[in-house]
Amino acid sequence: MVRQSLRHALTVENFRVVPARNQREALHEFQTQPVDQPIDIVLLDLNPREENAWDTVRHLTALQPGLPVVAMTARLEQHHSTASTASLDALMEKPLDLVLLMKTLNQLTSQLPESASRSWNPNQISSSL
Repeated sequence: MVRQSLRHALTVENFRVVPARNQREALHEFQTQPVDQPIDIVLLDLNPREENAWDTVRHLTALQPGLPVVAMTARLEQHHSTASTASLDALMEKPLDLVLLMKTLNQLTSQLPESASRSWNPNQISSSL
C-alpha cells in the first residue's frame, strides 16, 4: 500500500517511477534502462528485511558516479553517521513528508548536468521500497 501511494504521488509530480522490490531488481532495472531514458535519481528504503541497502547504494553509484541517491528510514539515528559517508544526497525519516520529498527530488534533479538530465519531464526515479 505504501509503495503504491508513493508511486502515485511521484507520478502526479511528473516523475516516471521504475519500481524495484529488492536490490537484485533495482540493479537489473538500472542496468537495463534504455539509453534515452536513463535513471536520474534513486529513492530507496534503508530498512529492507533481507538485504543491506548500503550495498545497493555502493553498486548503483559505482555504475553511475554522481548519481543522486535519496534514502528513507524509520531509524534515522541508526543511519545518520553512515549516510554522511555513503554517497547519499538526502536522508529522510519515515513517515515521509511528501512536500519535503518532492522538493528534495526536484532540487536534486535540477542540479544534474545537462548531459545527464533530460530537458523534459517526467524525471525518472528508480525506487526500491
